Amino acid sequence: MKVTILHDEHGQIISISKFGDLKEAGSKVDDVGVVPGPGQHILEIELNGELEKKQLLELHKEYHVDHASSRLVKKH
Repeated sequence: MKVTILHDEHGQIISISKFGDLKEAGSKVDDVGVVPGPGQHILEIELNGELEKKQLLELHKEYHVDHASSRLVKKH
């Protein structure tokens, strides 16, 4: 599952959303996106394995972005 993660400079997730086909979902909108604010960054990654099985809310609450590897890692 491919997701877009908006996070701050500390790796804290601000928002997370998954990619989807808008037309297939019945939307009249062709394209949407997220524009990061000051100090925010966007990461687009493919979730695999255990991460793919988790709900987006669970990822938001329990994980953060590791800047060095551009991956989600479990919070301590």
